[in-house]
Amino acid sequence: MLFRWFIGLAMDDAVWVPTVFSKNRERLLKHDAVFAFFNEVLSIAQKKDWLSGEYFSVDGTLIQAWAGHKSF
Repeated sequence: MLFRWFIGLAMDDAVWVPTVFSKNRERLLKHDAVFAFFNEVLSIAQKKDWLSGEYFSVDGTLIQAWAGHKSF
């Protein structure tokens, strides 16, 4: 539900199929649109002082995962 809200979809709106995203991703990477978009987002974050020089790491052993019984 949060994903639908984030991208502006109502609960009964159709969601695109993954192949649409894959095809668009290839096209966007080919024409450097992804890099321009990322750089613009980064620029906005810098102007609003949302970035920090600090960093953190996550220990994957502390993250719980739900595994099916057949995945042992």
